[in-house]
Amino acid sequence: MIFAPVRRLTMAAFAAWCLSAAFSHAQAGPAANLNLETLRLSPESAGALIYRGDTFAQHTPAGSPLYRYERRVLSTPSGLVASHLTSDQGGRMIIAESSLVSPSNELRRFEVANLQAGFTGVVEISQDGRHLKYELQHNGAVSTASEDVADPVVSGPSLFGFILKNWDPLTAGATLPVRMLVLKDKTTYGFDLKLEKQAKGHTSFTLTPSNLLIRLAVAPLRVGGCRSCCGGDHSEPLDNLG
Repeated sequence: MIFAPVRRLTMAAFAAWCLSAAFSHAQAGPAANLNLETLRLSPESAGALIYRGDTFAQHTPAGSPLYRYERRVLSTPSGLVASHLTSDQGGRMIIAESSLVSPSNELRRFEVANLQAGFTGVVEISQDGRHLKYELQHNGAVSTASEDVADPVVSGPSLFGFILKNWDPLTAGATLPVRMLVLKDKTTYGFDLKLEKQAKGHTSFTLTPSNLLIRLAVAPLRVGGCRSCCGGDHSEPLDNLG
């Protein structure tokens, strides 16, 4: 179990774009509210704590954090469930994201309950990783979609395990294409994952949009950490260096 140092994070901007989660008082469905309240009262039900973090305003980092989040991992008969739980300043659980990954760190299922943006949803990934089935409930309306992909699919909670699984080729200089899940849009977006630098026992990576138009609007996401501080869930407690 690892408790990573709390530090200023800028991942919120990227997450907001990925989830299209503008500030909103829209309410998610009753089931999502019950799930989020259960997680608020008993976060240990999502598994062992790996690390906690605080998110501050990017341009005014002083003062209290806007959000607090933690990563938890639960072992199940189907694999590991990695969860990212986000609370607001008042301690209310507003976002829960959970990824079921196989023992070889392949994403099989991704679930989101987002009270802030008013949606819940799930995506199932086929055993070969090439077919995705989406179900979304947004402000009471239910919709479905499917998608076929050629590159590996990742989510926020599963990204760390994917990096660890591919640590050797990445640190040797390989660039790996991935598809980042955006459940609210019922689709994935392409990114190129590659090594940025290694120094003093720490390694950082960048995720750059593969689409030129998206690349013009979204800066590369930088994540980093050390391989030796694995959180016991076959994934890296990577701290955002952005």
